[in-house]
Amino acid sequence: MMNKYAVELWHEPGISPLGNPIYRKMAQWTYEALPGCLEKRGVTMIGDYHLDPEHRGFLIFEAKTVEDVRDLLYESGFMAWCNGRIYPTTPLSELQKWVPAEEPVGSER
Repeated sequence: MMNKYAVELWHEPGISPLGNPIYRKMAQWTYEALPGCLEKRGVTMIGDYHLDPEHRGFLIFEAKTVEDVRDLLYESGFMAWCNGRIYPTTPLSELQKWVPAEEPVGSER
């Protein structure tokens, strides 16, 4: 079964690939390496978004395990120029299953 993971990446403004040529090369290397790393790990990227104008991005992956996503981030080079967090995801439509049938004991409205 494939799970979906959201990855939040960020970096300091001074190392932005948009303005820093050293980190631009690192980012270019990452994006060149990414397709091979995805294939190697059996991971699919289903979204990649930059949060304008912040130095933040979100990547959405389908993968068997969180370890596959973690290893992909290191092997592709993202973690050489970004900080990151990996979040397992649940579709909002699935959360309804977690709602208790009755109000919890001690709750008041």
